[in-house]
Amino acid sequence: MGLFNVDSLVMCYANIDAAKRWWIEVFECKQVELPTDWDDTLPSDVALQLTGDDEPTILLCDQREVQKAGFERANDHPLMFAGRLKKAHEHLASKGVAPGPIQISGKRFFEIHDPEGNVVEICEE
Repeated sequence: MGLFNVDSLVMCYANIDAAKRWWIEVFECKQVELPTDWDDTLPSDVALQLTGDDEPTILLCDQREVQKAGFERANDHPLMFAGRLKKAHEHLASKGVAPGPIQISGKRFFEIHDPEGNVVEICEE
């Protein structure tokens, strides 16, 4: 299993190419073919698979294309998980992400910002 995992995550971006490069660099995931069983895919959609996963769990979308299609895809409080939170925090810092402090609210977590300013919360499993 990889350092990070997620059940599913959908993020919309103004610059999908820059977002894709960021996700691949920071989370060391890879771009894969869009699964045929994913609903309402769009031509610019990007499916990403995290290290250690058997299938993609991250969908990156172009904001303009999503709006034009009339779909409702929002970046509402995306959550990712890490079995080793401190190691995940250190990994992201080494990638230049500037993670926030580790906090406790039920479980331990910290937040990061993607290149377009969206907050992604990384929670301890």
